[in-house]
This record gives sequence, structure tokens and C-alpha cells, in this order.
Amino acid sequence: MSMWSRIARMLIHPVMMMVVLVLLCRVVKNAYPFNSFPMYADPSPHPSDYLIVADGAGNPINVKHMTGLSSAKVKKIYTERLNRTCSKLDIEPTEATPEIRAKVFAETMRQLRELADKRKRPLPDKVRITNVLIYQDYKDGAAFREEPQVLGEG
Repeated sequence: MSMWSRIARMLIHPVMMMVVLVLLCRVVKNAYPFNSFPMYADPSPHPSDYLIVADGAGNPINVKHMTGLSSAKVKKIYTERLNRTCSKLDIEPTEATPEIRAKVFAETMRQLRELADKRKRPLPDKVRITNVLIYQDYKDGAAFREEPQVLGEG
């Protein structure tokens, strides 16, 4: 048996496939198409956030069931409206006044109520939308802190 035939036999052994995959994973690290979650490879120091759509008492409501829009989609609609409005006024969204934010919130609520009425699942009289910011504090290990910000109530 020649040396090349021995090498060929070793390479087709199942353990060698594992060795090749381990080496490949070490080389490509967290790069996209080799990892489905590259966004977790290097977390941002900026806060993450999520939206809560609740009734006037603060109890979350199933906005997806009532309007057909998930809370993530509601957040996207609100954010896009705020960005468009601020762009027309030539200001940054972070500089938006409470009046501008109230107007954007009212437009978003109008759309949500229309969608809920079309589905014959009306929203409560008072709806509160809260954006919750999640901060990761690195003091004394990793800890998370949530900061709710009410976008509006109506």
C-alpha cells in the first residue's frame, strides 16, 4: 500500500470531516453565510429596544390579533413617520419636540384603530405605547437594565 493511498483512506474517515469542519469554523469565525446570527458576534454599546402596546392601565394587548400588525411593525411605522416628519422639518429625530412626537403618535394610533375596526376587533379606548430601552451594564459583570419611555397615550 502506497503512502498516497493511506492518506486518501485517512481523509475519508468520518473523524477527518469533523477536523476539517472545526478548522473551517475557526477560520471563518462569525461571518455570514457560515453563521446565521452574525449580529450577535459584536454587540453594540447602544441600547436595544422593544415596543409594548398596552391598554390605559398598562396591561399589554395582543395588537397582532387586533390589527394584524406585530408590535415590531408598529414600532417601524412610528419610527418611519417620525423620521419622515423630522426630515421635512430638517431636524434629527432626537431633536423632535413633544408636539412633533404627539402628532406622529396620533397618526400611528389613527392607523392602528382603522386596521382594528376593519378586522372588527376594536382597540380599547385608551392605548399606551411604550418603547423600552435595554442597556447592558458591564460593571460587576454583565447586567441588564430596562428604561421604559411612553411614546404616547390615546
